Amino acid sequence: MKPKLKVFEDFSKALLPHEAKYLQNLGNFQEEEKQQIFQILIQNALQPEQEINFNIEFDKRKYHHIKTWAEKKLQFQDVDLVAEWLLDLSKKLALDLITSEEEKTLIAYLKNYKNITFNFQIFYQLMRDYRSYLLIRMRYDDHIIVSEFLENYKKIDERAKEIEGKLYQATIEITDQFTKTSETSIYWEKWLKKVFEAENINGNNRYKAFILLAFMYNTTGNLKQLQTIFDQIDEFFSQGKLYCRRLLYNYYSSRVLLHSKQRNYETAIYYGKLSIRQRNEDTLMYVNNLVSIYLRLQQYKEALALLESYNSIYEKTHNSLQRLIYISYNLRALNELNLSKKAENIGIYFLQKYESEIFKLRWHHFFTSYLNVLFKNENYAAILNLEKKFGLKALEIGRRKSSDYVPNLSWLITTASFLENKISKEQFMEILKDSLASVTRNDNNSFLLQENADLLAKNLPELKILFKSYLT
Repeated sequence: MKPKLKVFEDFSKALLPHEAKYLQNLGNFQEEEKQQIFQILIQNALQPEQEINFNIEFDKRKYHHIKTWAEKKLQFQDVDLVAEWLLDLSKKLALDLITSEEEKTLIAYLKNYKNITFNFQIFYQLMRDYRSYLLIRMRYDDHIIVSEFLENYKKIDERAKEIEGKLYQATIEITDQFTKTSETSIYWEKWLKKVFEAENINGNNRYKAFILLAFMYNTTGNLKQLQTIFDQIDEFFSQGKLYCRRLLYNYYSSRVLLHSKQRNYETAIYYGKLSIRQRNEDTLMYVNNLVSIYLRLQQYKEALALLESYNSIYEKTHNSLQRLIYISYNLRALNELNLSKKAENIGIYFLQKYESEIFKLRWHHFFTSYLNVLFKNENYAAILNLEKKFGLKALEIGRRKSSDYVPNLSWLITTASFLENKISKEQFMEILKDSLASVTRNDNNSFLLQENADLLAKNLPELKILFKSYLT
């Protein structure tokens, strides 16, 4: 038999924390039982670890009322639903399919338009198209209303387009810093903060500025500023601004990175699980972010299980970067779970198929995982062949400016050379000592240093003393 409250309980479990915070500010039901239902709904969304059961004795219609009320409130704020509506009208205008009822709704929306909304640029373009549509039909009264709007908001539209163009340029330079380890683009910071905090700005540009700031602060390790902008945007979401589930999932995934940097891993997992509730084009990125936390906590079974459950999305993705990260994490999880032979086969296939993409994007990320697999399988000859073919040690030197720099590939290749009798023990130890002495230990690379030291020591236990003298 179907549980009496299954539909409502499913709705309750799907409610996101910031949706609950927004609804909490609106809900004030006079009827005691409805208010009790509402309070439990909010409590369970905000504190799922302390879940309270709903009273099945209450009239089912009261649950239906609360659910309908909440859905309408959220739909009214949903910027994606508004965008879909505006774009649909734009299409109908172009095809002369717009109805009189739809026009009445659009004119009413226009007359009540006061604040700059998230989708302002879409709306402004629609009004430009609509003005021509009205004029050719000699509908002068409505034409005047639309023309006045276009004139009043002309400068705001021009500014929005200018900001949009600069945001694109900022994106090019900031992501270039990430993929090519180029010089920092921190000079964009001041302008992006100004855009993010501006009052009279469309939400779409505001959120893009936030994403770029978060990306920049993550890359540079500026946790203080990262926390600041998260606190700011958290308030926007709690007020129902910038709201739609697509943005919330993106935001939750960004919080995974924040709390990971803060070493608050349980909170990172909490937000990671929230981020993967919905499947879309960004889901693989969200999965990779969560998997990175499981790997950091040495929860390899959880990491592999999560990766395998999203394998179908990996196979269909067109995002080369996330595909590369997914495979790199997969190799690592398999390797840690003593499935290194399987991992080696996957690594060989991926390298043969995506060699150019690997070197264009995150070659060091992939080869770190792949060489670790080969090292565990004692396939030292394969490691040396890869070094001969790609010059990995020379490439790694170019990463020295990175805050998380660890010459792990160089260590693996040098160790492989010694174990294949290509260099003497004295040469081997001298190279390692020089390499260790050149590395500056900091908060960003400390964990990686120890992790790689432990890996090498598994095959050469005598290295424990050497690494201990440098890493303690």
